[in-house]
Amino acid sequence: MIDSSIFEEVGFTNAETKIYLALLKTGITTAGPLLIETGLQNSTIHKTLHNLVKKGFASFIIKSKTRYYQASNPENLLKFLKEKEIKFKSLLPELKGMQMPIEKQEAEIYEGFKGLKNMLYESIKEAKKGDEWLFFAFNPKSPEDFGNVYTFYKEFDEDRGKKGIITKGIFPSSLKHKAKGRKIETRFVDFPIPFGTTIFNDQVMFSPWENKQVSFLIHSKQLAESFRSFFYSIWNSKK
Repeated sequence: MIDSSIFEEVGFTNAETKIYLALLKTGITTAGPLLIETGLQNSTIHKTLHNLVKKGFASFIIKSKTRYYQASNPENLLKFLKEKEIKFKSLLPELKGMQMPIEKQEAEIYEGFKGLKNMLYESIKEAKKGDEWLFFAFNPKSPEDFGNVYTFYKEFDEDRGKKGIITKGIFPSSLKHKAKGRKIETRFVDFPIPFGTTIFNDQVMFSPWENKQVSFLIHSKQLAESFRSFFYSIWNSKK
């Protein structure tokens, strides 16, 4: 079965999608068989066929005063999308000129796994070679339930490395297996630390993930310096 939702995502109405797919299957046909194939009303069939012809996704010939319709080559859909992309790109300079500058917020909240990933990638967007990424390991109540997060962290290690970011992490000894294979500098401790906390430049990120999968990003030079000093007080004591 074809996932017809993709047609609606590129601008087809539900009726246009049904009729275009029906035309592909039936070949050259009058409007009648489309009623049976799609279950749409007669007035909707004719209106939609007119729209498809107008957009270039269908054509017709007339035999004995009767219209016979056929779908255009599916490759025309790609041409349609490319034309839309070109038109939109031509608008980008004007749209950017209209955009008001957005001041950096003091704090931001991100929800779920996708939100966590967005937060982390957003935080390194303007990173420079030699910047330090310091973190206290992500450690929810049930670490084994969050394998996707730990797998992502390994991938994110690679992305930070490509930017020349220096990464150091402090883990509880119980999570040594989660640190295995990660291409970063590590230290292990047997006492409480602020789990799920990251310091990067003037940003501090928290991912407690206890009751809810919510992460927080705070822009504060003072807070970042405070956590950075705390991090190194532990880091340097575990040499």
